[in-house]
Amino acid sequence: MSSRVTALRDGVRHLLARRRLLIGINRRNVELIYPHNPRAHYPLADDKLLTKEILSAANVPVPRTLAVCTGLADIPRAIGRLDDESSFVVKPASSSGGQGILVVTNRVEPGRWRRAGGNEVTAASLQQHLAEIIFGAYSGDRTDRAFVEERVVPHQVFGDLWADGLCDLRIITLAAQPIMAMLRIPTTRSAGRANLHQGGIGLAIDMASGKSFRAWSQGGTLSVHPESGRELLGLTMPDWPAVLDTAHRAGAALPLGYLGTDVVVDAHRGPLVLEVNVRPGLEIQNVNGRGLGAVLPENP
Repeated sequence: MSSRVTALRDGVRHLLARRRLLIGINRRNVELIYPHNPRAHYPLADDKLLTKEILSAANVPVPRTLAVCTGLADIPRAIGRLDDESSFVVKPASSSGGQGILVVTNRVEPGRWRRAGGNEVTAASLQQHLAEIIFGAYSGDRTDRAFVEERVVPHQVFGDLWADGLCDLRIITLAAQPIMAMLRIPTTRSAGRANLHQGGIGLAIDMASGKSFRAWSQGGTLSVHPESGRELLGLTMPDWPAVLDTAHRAGAALPLGYLGTDVVVDAHRGPLVLEVNVRPGLEIQNVNGRGLGAVLPENP
């Protein structure tokens, strides 16, 4: 057999081996989600407020909740509670993809604030936004709950990467064990959200050292943030052992075995869980340059 034929055969074998390590949507559903995440427990992760309550009860750190609106009658009291708050975040309990999230960055005077991006927020506009959440504008027309939580002050490492949005760490866990991670960084094209499908940047994080080793955005690799100019490779994630421990504890607190846990590192409080995803996306494989099959334990 010629060396050329041997090389071609070896190349095909290598390609097939790589494909076996990649996890597609169907394989993710059949091998990871269905066996490890009972559908009856989906609401524990899909309802962000319920997730926070469960994690808080298990002493897993989360951002402090300032107000909850289960109906329109709760809105005036919630707005009154926020009069003295200089910054906060309004969220729907059941939305996805960052829909309905309102980030308020500073207080102008009682009843007037500024949001991320500089636009003004008044008590009247805040009341309207809370009502829209409750009526289901961001949750598929299903009645929802609105809640307000403290605004995270990002660790300087993340603030330096992008000052006008919040970077978060997506940790994939199986049976509460962290197996793959990435840092998601906002950009102008992602409208300040750490969403890769909207143009954010994903940094692959080495699980042992907590260092970034690969950056990926919109189908290609890069080494610096295209807008801030910050270097992306070789960064050490702050409080990395605590980040992994936080993701582990979040996974252990929920009766769901395969999760994508979003962790932020607050400058004062350290790692906090923002939310938990019962159907985490697969873009993390592109970011890391390898498939989830390469890191799955044999007997999870």
